[in-house]
Amino acid sequence: MIKLYIIDMKLRIQPKYLYYSITILIVIGVFIWIFSQNQRIQQFRQEQIQRNNLISKESIEEPVLNGLKPQIINIRDKKQTLYLPAEFNISVLSQGLKSPQLIKSDDKGNLFITDNKANALWILPVSNPREAKKVDTNLNNIYGLDWYKGAIYITTDTKVMSYSDIQSDGSYKERKTLINNLPKPQQNSHNTIALRDDRIYIGIPSNCESCKLKDQRRGSIISFNLEGKDEQLFAKGLKQITDILPIDNALLVTDIGRSGIDNGLPLIEINKIGEGKDYGWPYCYGAGNIDPKYPDKTDFCKTKSEYSMAELPQGNNVIGFDVIPDSFSAFFKNNYVFVYQGGQSKSIPKGYKIVIKDINKPSAAKNFITGWLSDEGEIWGQPTGTAFDNNGSMIITDQKNGVVYKVSKQ
Repeated sequence: MIKLYIIDMKLRIQPKYLYYSITILIVIGVFIWIFSQNQRIQQFRQEQIQRNNLISKESIEEPVLNGLKPQIINIRDKKQTLYLPAEFNISVLSQGLKSPQLIKSDDKGNLFITDNKANALWILPVSNPREAKKVDTNLNNIYGLDWYKGAIYITTDTKVMSYSDIQSDGSYKERKTLINNLPKPQQNSHNTIALRDDRIYIGIPSNCESCKLKDQRRGSIISFNLEGKDEQLFAKGLKQITDILPIDNALLVTDIGRSGIDNGLPLIEINKIGEGKDYGWPYCYGAGNIDPKYPDKTDFCKTKSEYSMAELPQGNNVIGFDVIPDSFSAFFKNNYVFVYQGGQSKSIPKGYKIVIKDINKPSAAKNFITGWLSDEGEIWGQPTGTAFDNNGSMIITDQKNGVVYKVSKQ
C-alpha cells in the first residue's frame, strides 16, 4: 500500500513540475529573443548613426575634398570634436546667446541673429563679433530675418518689424511694426521672410499635415510693399517653408512636406518660386507625385502643380541655407550649403550636420561638417542657421549651445 501511494503521488506531482518547467523555458526563450532583438536594433541604430556622419568615403553620399578630418573645438569649457575638410578651420565666433536661429549679414559685415528662446534680436558687430549685443527683446516667437537697403526685417508670431541704422552697441534709429496680423504659426513652425524688388515676402506655414485650408494665407507665400501694405498672394501649395533666399531675380525655398505618406516620403523640397504658381500641397509632392489621401487629384498633380527642382532626405529638419560664394571656395561654385538641424525617427537620430549640394544636379548632398551627433548617438550640438560674412567665411548658429561658429580657409 505504501509503495502504491508513493507511485500515485509521483504521477500527480509530475504534470505540475512539467508545467513549471515549460513556463520557465518559455520565459527564458522570450528573454533571449528580446535580448537578441535589442542587440540587432542597437547595431542597426549604430550603423545608421555612422552612416549619417560618413567620416570616410562612401558612394551614395561622400565627404568633400580630401575627406572629413577631426578638429577639436572648445564649447563652454568642454572639448568636442567636429569633422570637416582639412582645408578649412572651424572656431567659436561668439557665445552666450540662448538659442540662436537664423543669421544674416549687412553690407558692412555686421551679423544679425534671431534668438527664439530669448525672444531677442542680436547683433555681432563687425568691430567685435565676439561681444554679442541685444538689439531688441520681448519679440514673441521671433524667427525670420533679412537685411534690405539699410534695415533689418524680422518676423514674430504675427508681426513683421523693421530696424533701421542699427549701431554696434545694439541701438537703432527707428523701429517700425509694418504688419501686425499674420496667421500665428503652430508649435515648431515659424513665419519666414525675404525681401526683393521693394517687396516683403512672407512664408506662412500650414496649420495641419494634410487638409483643405480655411485661411488661404497658410501654406503659402504672401507679399507686401515696404510699408506693409498691398497684401498679395504670391504662391501657394507650400506646407512649411523653413527659409527663403532671394537669388537670380527669384526666390528659393526649403519646404518640409507632410509626414506619414511612406517611409522617408515625402522628401524635403527645394523649390524655385514663381508668382501665381501652385506647388501642390496638400494634394501633391515632389515631381507630380499624388498624395494617397487625394487620388482624384492625379491630373492636377501631373499637369498643373509645380515640380520641385531638387530634394533632400526627410527627417533631417533642414532649416537655414545659403548660396556659397567664390570667396569661400571656388571648388563649391554654384553649390548651396544646407543646415540639417536634426531629428529622430524611431529613436534613431539623424541630421545634426552641414551639407553641400549642387541643386542643379541630381547628385546627393555631400557632408561638409559632422560631429554634433557622435558615433555613439550623443547629440551635443544642433546647427540651425547659416550665412556668409563679408570676407567669405561661413557662419553657423548652434541653438543647443547658444554659440556661433566661423568656418574659414586654413
